[in-house]
Amino acid sequence: MKMKSRSTSLLAALVGLVVVVPLVAEAQAGRPQVQEGNRLYEEGRFEEAHQKYLEALAASPESPVIRFNDGNALYQGTDYQRAMEAYQGAIETGDPALASAAWYNLGNALYRAQELEQSLEAYKQALRMNPSDPDSKHNLERVLEQMQEQEQQDQQEGEDGEEGDEQQDQENQQEEQDQQEEQDQQDQDQEEGDQEDQQPQDQDQPEGEAEPQPRPGEMTAEEAERLLEAIEEDPDAVDRQRASTRGRKPRKPW
Repeated sequence: MKMKSRSTSLLAALVGLVVVVPLVAEAQAGRPQVQEGNRLYEEGRFEEAHQKYLEALAASPESPVIRFNDGNALYQGTDYQRAMEAYQGAIETGDPALASAAWYNLGNALYRAQELEQSLEAYKQALRMNPSDPDSKHNLERVLEQMQEQEQQDQQEGEDGEEGDEQQDQENQQEEQDQQEEQDQQDQDQEEGDQEDQQPQDQDQPEGEAEPQPRPGEMTAEEAERLLEAIEEDPDAVDRQRASTRGRKPRKPW
């Protein structure tokens, strides 16, 4: 955007100002302070210029020129909020000679504060006061372009945000599904383990366990085996081996 004076226009990167204006009336109160403030302003000593303009305002509080110049000093010191108040004060005085310039500079301050809609309206007001002003038209177009770019950027960010939310939802659903499948597998493994524990145990006699001993009066396995062999060889021999059930009578003692 541009910086301009009543006689020349100076190019600036974004936003420019209508520069300070000298007091015209020779006898107007505060004129020395305004002149000193203007000198300091031209030297880039904006805070000192602001102090001189405050002294001039104390002597002539209704002067639109002093308010306008003080707004410029505040603007150059990046105090945009107080600069807006100073420009608004100059506008409210109703001086037609400064109205267009004050609206233009107010638009610049609003732009610097990133109040784009209000800045746009200020440039419109400047053009209403001076329709042939190319700087007001240029700045108005720049603000419109930036507002459109900002709107497109916000729309793109909104779409990207929706896509990001959708992707996050899908990832959450997949994670929940994986966790459920893992839990189901653990439950299945646990169920199979419980079924194995409930199977009947093998009843076979463990290796190395001693054979049961026969009870008194019972024939052992070895004795039964020898008896069968003897029967197969000679049944009579078996009979002969049987002991007589009768015993001899004991002798009488003499």
